[in-house]
Amino acid sequence: MTGRIGPGATMTTDRGAALGAPVIGLLTSVGQTLDAFFPEITERWREQGAVVEPAAGTLAESFESAAVLRSVTREPSMRNWRAGRELRAWVRDKGIDVVITNTATASLLVRIAGVGVPVVYFCHGLHWNGNRLRDLPFRALERALVPRTDGIVCINSADQDWFDRHAPRTPRLRLLGGVGLDTERYRRREDLVWREGEEPLGLVWCGEFSHRKNPAAAVRLAHHLRDRGIDVTLDMIGDGELFDAEESRSPVEGLVRRHGVTDPVPHFERSHVLVQTSHWEGLPRVGLEALAIGLPTVGFDVKGVRDLPAVQLAPEGDIAALAEQVLGAARGEGPALPEASTLSYVHAADALREFAASVVSGTYPHGSMYAL
Repeated sequence: MTGRIGPGATMTTDRGAALGAPVIGLLTSVGQTLDAFFPEITERWREQGAVVEPAAGTLAESFESAAVLRSVTREPSMRNWRAGRELRAWVRDKGIDVVITNTATASLLVRIAGVGVPVVYFCHGLHWNGNRLRDLPFRALERALVPRTDGIVCINSADQDWFDRHAPRTPRLRLLGGVGLDTERYRRREDLVWREGEEPLGLVWCGEFSHRKNPAAAVRLAHHLRDRGIDVTLDMIGDGELFDAEESRSPVEGLVRRHGVTDPVPHFERSHVLVQTSHWEGLPRVGLEALAIGLPTVGFDVKGVRDLPAVQLAPEGDIAALAEQVLGAARGEGPALPEASTLSYVHAADALREFAASVVSGTYPHGSMYAL
C-alpha cells in the first residue's frame, strides 16, 4: 500500500514489516471512547507484538487492563489539577514510549503535563466549525498546544488544513477512513434500489439527538418528501437531550419512527438511504458503516460529512436540495460506493502504529501523510 507524503512523494508501507514495538499509551477522557473506537485497533496492535496500555478517566468495559485516571475528566474540572502528576506516574509505571491521545480534555491535560515521552494527538474533530468569534479561545488554545504536540492525526480536510497552516513542522497523518470498521460486522449487502410507486422510500438517520447532529432537519426532510406525494418512512436511531423534543418527532403516524439506542445494522440493510444532517462532524463513523454495508449516504455539505467517500451533498439547511439528493441516491444514481475492504480498521491501526513508531524514532518525513 502506498501513502502520499507531501507533494510528489510516496511512501511504501509493508503492513507485515517489523516496525519496532514501542509501548503505546492510549489515553481518552472517558472509557466509553475507548470502547467505541479502539478495541479492534488495539487488538491489531497486540497481534503484531505491540504492547498497549490504555487509560481513561472512567472504566472501559472492553479493556480489562485499562487504567482509570480519576483526574482526567470529560469536561474541565477542579480534579484536573492532579492530572499532571497522575499522567506522569502512569507513563513511568507502565514504561510507555509514546502516548496516543484522543478527546479534548485528555489531549489537553497530557500535552501540558510534560510526561517525558512523545505525545501524538489523534484529533477526531477540532471543536469548531469555520471562523466564528465565539470559537476564538478554543483556536487560540489549540495553537498554544502545538509546540507540546509531537504528532498529529486527523480525519477530515478542514482539520487537516488548520494543522497544515498552524503546525507545519509537526508530523501529521490524515486517516481518510477514520478509525475504520470491522468489515465482518458491516458486510456488503446486495444493491437495494428503490422501486418508486411500488414500495415506501426507506430513510434512516443515526446519531445523538443533539443540536449539532440536528435531528430536526431529518424530520423536516421526511415531511418535505411526503408533501411531494412520496410514500416515505424515516427510522431514527439514537438518544440524547432532544430525543423527546417536538422537532424530533412527527404528528403523522408512521412517518418518523424513533428507536432509541439499538443495533443500526438491520436498519441499514433494509433502508434505501442514510441521511446525515449534522452541522459538522469529525468524520461520521455511522456514514462509514452505512457505506460498508452498501447503503448510499446523503448529507449537508459541512465539515467532516463532505469527507465521506461517495457521499452526495446538498447546501447546509437546504431541505429541498437534500431531498433531490436523497431521491437520486435511492434510484441508484450517483458515485460508486467504495469497496468495503478499504474501510477496514486494519488500515487505521497499521498507519497509526507506523506513524507512532516514526515519531518515537524521529524518522517521520516532512509534510503530511495520507492513509486509507
